[in-house]
Formats: sequence, C-alpha cells, structure tokens
Amino acid sequence: MTVSLLVPAVLSMGFLLAGADRHGRAQTYQQMLTTARALSGTVDQQTAVGIAVVETLASDQTLQAGDLKEFDARARRVMELRTGWVVVTDVAGQQLINTLRPFGAPLPQVQRPQQLTQALMAGQSRVSDLRVGRVSKKPVITVGARVDIEGQPHLLAYVVEAASFTSVFRQQRVPDGWIATLVDSNYKVIARSADNAMWTGRTVPAATIESLKRAHEGIGKSVSLEGVPTVVAYTRSAQTGWTLIVAIPRAELDGAVIRSVAVATGVFGLLLVLGISMALFVSRGINRQVSVLVAAARAIGEGQPVGEPSGRSLEEVAAIHDALAVASRELKTREDRQKVMINELNHRVKNTLATVQALARQTFGKLEGAPVEMFTERLIALSAAHDLLTRSGWSKADLDELMRVCTRAHGERIAYSGPPVSLDPHTAVALSMVFHELATNSAKYGALSAPAGRVSIDWRIDPQTRVLTLVWIETGGPPVTAPSKPGFGTRLIDSSIRRELKGSPSFDFRLEGLVFEATLPLPAPDAVRWANPF
Repeated sequence: MTVSLLVPAVLSMGFLLAGADRHGRAQTYQQMLTTARALSGTVDQQTAVGIAVVETLASDQTLQAGDLKEFDARARRVMELRTGWVVVTDVAGQQLINTLRPFGAPLPQVQRPQQLTQALMAGQSRVSDLRVGRVSKKPVITVGARVDIEGQPHLLAYVVEAASFTSVFRQQRVPDGWIATLVDSNYKVIARSADNAMWTGRTVPAATIESLKRAHEGIGKSVSLEGVPTVVAYTRSAQTGWTLIVAIPRAELDGAVIRSVAVATGVFGLLLVLGISMALFVSRGINRQVSVLVAAARAIGEGQPVGEPSGRSLEEVAAIHDALAVASRELKTREDRQKVMINELNHRVKNTLATVQALARQTFGKLEGAPVEMFTERLIALSAAHDLLTRSGWSKADLDELMRVCTRAHGERIAYSGPPVSLDPHTAVALSMVFHELATNSAKYGALSAPAGRVSIDWRIDPQTRVLTLVWIETGGPPVTAPSKPGFGTRLIDSSIRRELKGSPSFDFRLEGLVFEATLPLPAPDAVRWANPF
C-alpha cells in the first residue's frame, strides 16, 4: 500500500514542482509589474504636486502686476518649505527670475523645445523631459505654466533636480537585487535606484527601447546599463510620458526559482514519508481536531469570537487554534480602531474646511489692500502647522518647534523661553494662526518693523491644572497706541483663544511695545485622541 501511494505521489510531486516553477516565475513577474505601477503612481503624485505648486504661483497677483522683486521674495519663502527653485522667463527664453541667484543678478537666456513652448503658451501646464539647468549645471526636471505679466505672456517654472526622484525608490522599498529606473520620453535616465549619479542622462539599451516602443506596459528580456542580462517590467505614465522600469538579473531569478524548487523537493519528500508513516496512527484524531479548526475558521469568517480549545489536542492543532483565537480578537480590535480613525479623519477634515472657509470669508470680505496675499500667508502658516503634525503622525506637536516654524521669517530677533510642552493637533493648528497673526502685526506696526525691535515669547504650564500661559512681549519698536477698534488679526486671535481653545486672551498696548498674554487649558495626555488620519 505504501509503495502504491509513493509512486503516484512522486509523479505528482514532479508535476507540482514544474507548476511551482511556472507559478513562482509568474508571481515574480506580477510582483515586478505591480512594483513598477506603484513607483510610477508615486512619480505621478510627485509631478502633480509640482504642477499644483507652479499653478498656484502663476496665480499670484503680485507677479501678474509685474512686481518681480516682491514675487521673487514670496517665491523664496515658498521654496523654504520644499526642494527646488522657481524660474520666470519671457517668451524668448530670457530668465527674469531665478531663485538660485539673488534678485537682479545677471541671468542667462535658455532654449526650450518649440512644441513645449507652444503648449505652455496655450495655457497647458507641462512637465519637461530631462535637461541640464543653465544655472544649476545639474540634471533637472521642469514643471512649467503660462503666466501673463502686465498682459504679456511669460513662462513660470518650478525646477527640481532629477536626483530628487530617487526618493520614490526609497519610499516604495525596491527589493534588494532589483533595479528601478525612471526614463523620460526620449529614453534618457532621470533617476535610478542603483548608481544614480553614474547613469543619469544616459540612454537605456536598445533592447529596452524596442520593448518600450511595442507597448505602454509589459514584461520582457533586456540588458542592464551595466551589460547584465535582465528581465524587465515596465509601465508608461499617461500623465508625463515617462516610463518606470523594474529589472532583475536573469541569473538571480533562475537561482531563486531553482532554490525554491530544491527546497520544495526536500520538504515534499520528507513530509510525504512522515505523512505516510503517521497517517494511519493519527488520522482519526486529526480529523476530529481539524473539524474544530474548521469551525473556528468559519466563526472568524462570520465575525464571531473564537473560544479556547476544549480537551486535549495535538500541539500543532492547539497552536493553530490559539492563533485563530488571537486573530479573531485582533480583527475585532482593528475594526474598532478603524472606526475611530475614520471618525477622527472626518472630524479633522470638517474642522480644517471650516477654518479655511472662515479665513476666506473674513479676508476677502472685509480686509482692504492685498487680500490674496494675506489669505495666502495665512494658509501657508496653517499648512506649516499641518506639516509639523504630519511628521508626528497627527498625535502631537512641540510648542517650541511650532512657534519657531510660525515665526522663522524673523530669525534671531525673537527669543523663546519655556519648558517642553506637547500640544494636541487641535490646539497646535489654532495656536499656529495666533502666532502668525502676532508676528505679522509686529512686522507691520510693532517691534519687528524697526531694526532694533525684539520679541520675547515665554510660556509656562501649571502641572496641577495643566493650564498653559503664553506671554508675547515686544520691545525696541515704535511707540504703541491702542487701536480705535480691533482689526481682523486681533479678532482672529481673540476668537482662536476663546472659542477654539476655551482660553482667555489679553492685549496690553503699552507705549514701549505690545504685551499679549493668553491662558488656556490643555487636555491630559491620556485624554488626547489618537489622530493619525491614515
């Protein structure tokens, strides 16, 4: 009986191993293609951010009015929050602004493809292929859009180094031994996960180009830039025309499959011998215990809890049953946590939209002068607070770091003093607007408007009541007089402290400078809700 079972079992093993070989290769190919799609999608997201940046800058009214110096200063402030630089050129290609150089410094004239210029003049934002920057002398990618300056068409570009796209490979964690390459529509290397500096700007091998010309997506054989035979998976972006290529050396792929087949052969043979030896002895007991596992698996599928096993059972079966019980509890915990996350995300999105709506209504409805500028600066301050919270997973923000981010434009003219304080996201967002308004008002009318002016920010927290006290003191500025009526900034600060944070603000317009003091309660650390929006 054993021999009669072994012969068909061995034959079956051969067919299974052959199928496992095919299945393993198919799985690897699918994984390569999936990785290429994921990397390409991340690149598209990165270029979409660049398009959003350049289109936002193109709508700046200061630039459209021809105030290039003021726009240069604004563009530099925006670039402090991200990599890259801003370039403004006329139709002939003469650079008027390049934030890599000081404003007013001599700038070169550049040439761009006629097709790209025509698209930009038609009002279509475009992402360029790889080129070498005239000023940076490095391989760069340009995101361009049309902007009318004093009624005349010009081109506004947001430029980033091509090497910045290597961050995509780190984010997606390209497997060891694999090589990911991003090429433009001319088949030039933009970025590469291995030896990027060596190969940037080089044309991919002819065999790869032939594969890329046949289809927008696929799998084929090629040769790497180092001359190593490879299998490649590729996908082309409809948004940029770039292609993301993922390659694996054929020797490594064959070796992995052979190792898998050898391991499977050994394991299969061993299990076959042990299985035949033990089958008659334990078959009845296993059948009974497997039926218990089947019932537990069905319970998990139906969302029911899995109880502890009853009676004696094999150690392996007991371990599986314990694992199923743990899995059922973990699934329930994850389901509850997901509900909390979704509710929290909705809560934060609604609050943020309400804040933006209120800012828009107040700024554009009541302020005079430059409402777009003021609204943009407030949004930038709000965005800075969001970026700070995002780095901590939307769980907390450090008060000292928040104040430095909101007032960094004034450098060492502001002194900070106080103990470490962690803020919940709601308090951090509200205080970011308070500090932004205080700094803006001081730069316009208070101590920061004078060269000798200084500001000190002190804070303390009562360990018993967890009441935070903030004190803003201005000195060395022009004489201060109390305003006849509170402006929008004062009202925004008052509303943020009283309504949003349930605190108490105080403005003391002393002759030698403004003294602002606010007290607000902070929630206990264990009362702060988990707030990661993802």
